[in-house]
Amino acid sequence: MSAPSPSTGSTGASAAVLKIGGLDLAFRQSDIRALESASDMDGNAPLERSVGWIAYMRQRWPVYCLSEQLDVLDSVPPARRTCALLAFEAGYFGLLCDDAAILRQAAGQLHEVPPAMKHANTPILGLLPDGEHLLCLSNPGRMAAYLEHRTRRQSLPEELPCLP
Repeated sequence: MSAPSPSTGSTGASAAVLKIGGLDLAFRQSDIRALESASDMDGNAPLERSVGWIAYMRQRWPVYCLSEQLDVLDSVPPARRTCALLAFEAGYFGLLCDDAAILRQAAGQLHEVPPAMKHANTPILGLLPDGEHLLCLSNPGRMAAYLEHRTRRQSLPEELPCLP
């Protein structure tokens, strides 16, 4: 799957589809470095807003868990059985999903994200109908930036107290 560009209209390469509840999150197949069992995750001393660590290339990488609305979760639902390890410029990170599948030919009309879903930090770059499913296209760099934004924002207090 080439970099999503709604102006080009369609895409035809293979995609890795991560199923998170009712959400089908698609990445280029080459963006996924490994698929591991969620039971291989080490839950000891996770980074703030992550749920644990996954080992890869003799290092530990943070693992995150999202809801189907893309909220960062602090606990892992029982359905999240797979950890997809994604590669981006700064290294790797894990994303828990219910299941992962390879879609050999993601062919269809690529659509822009509707205005209601579009905000500066969205990890969704485009939408691709695939039969009865709607694939939400992303890439690891955009997802990492989204996770950084969500974890940093959620760790700040709702309101700062006024000093007298």
